[in-house]
Amino acid sequence: MNHKAWSIHFIYAGVILLLAGGQMYAVESYQLTPSATKFLAHNVGPGPETAQGAINHFMVNSNTGVRETITPPGWVAWAALSAGAVLSVHGGMLIANKR
Repeated sequence: MNHKAWSIHFIYAGVILLLAGGQMYAVESYQLTPSATKFLAHNVGPGPETAQGAINHFMVNSNTGVRETITPPGWVAWAALSAGAVLSVHGGMLIANKR
């Protein structure tokens, strides 16, 4: 694969990270749907054999419409924005150096 193709990948990854970082910076928290909350309860976190896991599984499976709220820390948005800017500039410089 030549350098121009790699540079396009760097630019695309940088733009995606810039958009994701801007989204996280603009929004304070994310509230998941009940189906996403059920997926997280069954696949991530403590298992049903622990006390906390048993409570989580009971709450999610009782059809009460429980929704998980995710609040990312503020540094995640800045990290995504910074990485996106660096990747985009790097991809642009790869294109400029090959001309």
